[in-house]
Amino acid sequence: MGRRRSIHALLAAGALLLLALPARTAGTDVAAQEKILKTSDDFRFRVDACLKLGSSGDFKARKPLEYALEDPHPTVRQAAASGLAKLGDVLAVAALEARVSKEKNAPTKSAMENAIATLKTSSPVSTGTTSSIAPDWGKTKMIVKLQRIANDSGVRGDKLAAVLEGSTRAKLSAIPGVFVLPSDSGATPIMAQAATKGVPILGVDAKVVMLDQATFAGDLKIQAKVSYAISKLQVIKSAIEGNASSIGSLSSAKNPQSLIKLQDMAVDGAVASAMGKAPSALAAAVK
Repeated sequence: MGRRRSIHALLAAGALLLLALPARTAGTDVAAQEKILKTSDDFRFRVDACLKLGSSGDFKARKPLEYALEDPHPTVRQAAASGLAKLGDVLAVAALEARVSKEKNAPTKSAMENAIATLKTSSPVSTGTTSSIAPDWGKTKMIVKLQRIANDSGVRGDKLAAVLEGSTRAKLSAIPGVFVLPSDSGATPIMAQAATKGVPILGVDAKVVMLDQATFAGDLKIQAKVSYAISKLQVIKSAIEGNASSIGSLSSAKNPQSLIKLQDMAVDGAVASAMGKAPSALAAAVK
């Protein structure tokens, strides 16, 4: 009986621990993993299948991963999105975009949005450079400048702040009519053009307010809270915040890479939660 419990515990940890393993580009049986996705009753095996397909380097894995975007378990859908991003087949963007609008789970929705951004950025039509990006002045309604990015959680310092900045930049950029200034020297001429055209420029301060971990129903739960202050002409006009959590096996607390992944997922989910309120908060700040 004790041995069965041990095996079960190892299986429970397996899906999460696989997130920290190096990519495997050979030896993946796509058909076998697809069968697991369609027949296994254990979501952890379906997560494992998604991760293996994403690391396979075989573009035949795209269809099974797209199928898994509709899985009933949010962790499997999240793993499918991550797998598609890692696979790198830009044809998956259509399936991701079709699914993301229906996704209710914040961390999973965030993973899908990040996968879309990753695939679009890595496509041959993208320059891959920040300073080459310019606003479409016919569609841009406001310019957003990320100002102070802070991490007040006491966890991972600047590294977690960088996660906050990257997630915030990606999600603000996805809001129609919003152009987020690049962090390099390309921002200055864009601001000058915006002033000439009468397009409002807003400042956004972002902060990781809290990142805690606790045991919940036999699992490790990471909780994150982020906040944003939106200003115009250095005067704060509106504020929003977001909360999210990620859940993994207790063993991940002893695995640094797995713990970091959970922390990043929680922060990313909290950003997604806050960004649901961003369009109205930005509109209020413009007035």
